[in-house]
Amino acid sequence: MLNLYIEHKKHGESFELSQVPIEIKRGEINLLLGHNGAGKTTIIKSLFGLMKFQGTLKISNKLISFDKSSDVDYFKRHVSYISDDIDILDYLSPIEYFSLMKTTYQNSYNDNLLEHLIKVFELEQYLDHPIANLSHGNKKKTQIVSQLFKKSDYIIFDEPTNGLDPDMIIILKDVLKILKFHGVGLLISTHNLSFGQDLFDNLIILRDGHIKLNSNKKEIKKHFSNNNLEYIYKEVNQDYYKNIEGLLNEINNSSGKKGRNSKIIG
Repeated sequence: MLNLYIEHKKHGESFELSQVPIEIKRGEINLLLGHNGAGKTTIIKSLFGLMKFQGTLKISNKLISFDKSSDVDYFKRHVSYISDDIDILDYLSPIEYFSLMKTTYQNSYNDNLLEHLIKVFELEQYLDHPIANLSHGNKKKTQIVSQLFKKSDYIIFDEPTNGLDPDMIIILKDVLKILKFHGVGLLISTHNLSFGQDLFDNLIILRDGHIKLNSNKKEIKKHFSNNNLEYIYKEVNQDYYKNIEGLLNEINNSSGKKGRNSKIIG
């Protein structure tokens, strides 16, 4: 199990996270939802030691300190990260980049899995092309494949659908389900509610640095009359959407005679 507990993290003058527990079990998918600025990126950066925070990080009850090189190596062996930004060496070709990743993974990779991922993400014809010359979607697929063929216990995925076409989004969902079946624990941060709808085992919803919901699917079924993610998200953020509903109805009323005094939203 991977455990992150942020007791306190202040970011800038106006934003802070406090008492945020993130628990990722192997063979489960955690879905992290929240508006821009809610704290999702701060959580992920804290998880990877890119931001200092008051709290703890553990993998299988081993306390991780990013000040210790041995702990950093241990963390890298067990955790993969696929960022929203496509931060890869684009002067290489995909096949060169995959070969480079093998040297950094220290034999902790699966060649057969790499071969199948290349096929399913339709990268074969681009393997020898410079990454810089590929489309945005093929760059994204190269980034995804480069992390998925590593033998990781946990994968952190930030905005996985960005840059992918509908075919690849559907395929990615199926690949993530397979990884989950084989015991990989995943944390997925996304704005794409439909993508996460049938993937998650645990749902975390943030607003302004505070956890509004942190529940598993069984608990959610008990507490919500509808299991649709959009419905749950709006229910958890009722105060915000009540205000927005009023504004939307004002837009409707000011848009023309036909809509005046008629309620469309809410």
